[in-house]
Amino acid sequence: MELLNIIKYISIMGIKRFLTFLLFFIFIIPAPLYGEEALKIGRMKVSVWPEYDTPGVLVVYEGRFANKDAFPAAITFLFPKGVNKLTDACSLSPKGQHFCQLYDVEKRENYNQVTMNLPYGDFFIDFQYSPFKRGKDKFFEYVIQSRYDIMNLEVNIQQPLRSTNFSIQPAALKQTMESEFNQYHYSMKNIPAGQEVRFKINYIKQDNNPSVDIKFGGMARQDTTNRDIAILAAGAAIIIGFGVYKFLFRKSPSP
Repeated sequence: MELLNIIKYISIMGIKRFLTFLLFFIFIIPAPLYGEEALKIGRMKVSVWPEYDTPGVLVVYEGRFANKDAFPAAITFLFPKGVNKLTDACSLSPKGQHFCQLYDVEKRENYNQVTMNLPYGDFFIDFQYSPFKRGKDKFFEYVIQSRYDIMNLEVNIQQPLRSTNFSIQPAALKQTMESEFNQYHYSMKNIPAGQEVRFKINYIKQDNNPSVDIKFGGMARQDTTNRDIAILAAGAAIIIGFGVYKFLFRKSPSP
């Protein structure tokens, strides 16, 4: 009887109206379940590397939202004032592929707000900004703030090469050495949305040069690799050509 009643209802309502009604319930009704206020970041790591490959500060945000089934979604990140351009703004697929996204920057009173559409819940964002004044005494305060609750937050702050009297407030929980760099590590849990996590960084550095020169780093290695590949390709072409020549022009056996 239930099935007959449904069929009669569909025939009275009309197929097109019924399909519209059905699609409304499938796509419109569940939407509030994944509102921005319900999103949570499961894990986020923030790396702050002053004077690494530029005279400014390199900052990297990488992490994933706990609500994987809420994506694609429009996401808002909060960055320091002065961050007007991102180097990378990517969403990562389950296979690790980077899908770079367009973004909008909106200047607020105490921070800049960046909005982008993420197809997946994993993200990778990096940028450079310049908070320093002139002189050898370097100081800046980095503030981490999120529109979403953060379940696990990791922070990595790196000391520039050729710097002295390096200090961070609050003090780090752990210090390591990575490729000649001193790195300071922090780990926090259950950071509520809107709460500020502040780091005050001081050091002395006599020059304004970055710690690494990308012209003689990865780019130079890539150029050397390309040159080696070209040499190998040319050698292979000569060998193949010589073989073809011998095959085509070898002497016919005497009758």
